[in-house]
Amino acid sequence: MNIFCKNRINLKFKNSELLLDPKVMDSNASCIFVSHAHMDHLPRSKRKPNFIPTAVCSEATARLFFERMGYRVQQNNVWKNDEFEIKTLPGGHTFDSTVAEIIDLESNQNIIYTGDINVEDRGYLKGFVPKKCDILILEATWGDRDYRFPSFDKQIEQAKEFIRNELEKGYPVALLGYPLGKSQLLNYCLGNLCETRYSSNSIWKMEQVHKELGLELFETKKLPQNPDEEALVGNSPWLLFYNHIGNRDPTLSKLKTKYNLKVVGFSGWAKNLESYKYRMGADAAFTISDHSDYSSLLEIVKKSNPSKIFTVFGNAQDLARDLQKDGFNAVPLKEGQSTLDNFF
Repeated sequence: MNIFCKNRINLKFKNSELLLDPKVMDSNASCIFVSHAHMDHLPRSKRKPNFIPTAVCSEATARLFFERMGYRVQQNNVWKNDEFEIKTLPGGHTFDSTVAEIIDLESNQNIIYTGDINVEDRGYLKGFVPKKCDILILEATWGDRDYRFPSFDKQIEQAKEFIRNELEKGYPVALLGYPLGKSQLLNYCLGNLCETRYSSNSIWKMEQVHKELGLELFETKKLPQNPDEEALVGNSPWLLFYNHIGNRDPTLSKLKTKYNLKVVGFSGWAKNLESYKYRMGADAAFTISDHSDYSSLLEIVKKSNPSKIFTVFGNAQDLARDLQKDGFNAVPLKEGQSTLDNFF
């Protein structure tokens, strides 16, 4: 088996190939794995392929894949041929996210590909539980030692206090989050702070899909197309779940002017608090990420105890270097790099 980075991540066996979060659908691949439905893990083109891809992913990812890409995949939780077996494990990143556990049936090696992960229990999300493996392909979004975060529960409690205070003053509050993942989590954890709730169009659409998938969320109204011209709610305060967009967003600017809207950001980038608040035009910000922080990534490695580690995405090079210093056999996986065997 060879592992290389060409169509995002390729696992090449003698007579078959497995693609992990592929950028391009390929009819020559035996199977694909889709870790979750964020756009940076989906194919780049929405053009429907002339075949129905065989995919290992959660049922929720398959549904969200259709919503975002416009075509369906043949969904499986487990898939096997003569050369490998692949199954999903909970990933803790988003409602739909999973991790791939792959068995090379010839060598009996166990490979874990994390996709994007979080080990912390957060709201309705159960964190990823590391599992012993021979090869670990590990995401490194926060693979820089400067990105160590406070606990989710502590940040949520601080956010609640800030939001309550602003609502009691009569100010509406916008909560910034990505349409898929963060916004549902914010709705679940903070939606009870106010009875009147709005969502941007893209977040509202994702809210409806997640409800259909069985996630219990607070009801929101779709934000009017011209909120500066159309009245929202008299003098009553309200919550707005809004896209994670910077301070130049015209809609937010108009809402700030008309309603004295307060803006709250939620991101791992909020570790650099003042810089993040300036870029987002936020009145407050809290360090809440859907990815595991640096300390958690190290803990995953220790508990997995792999003989080989490939770091991918984000700060892959920094994390691999630090793991090497700790005695682990780790290298960053780069596009165009040939195989794992060339580096171990």
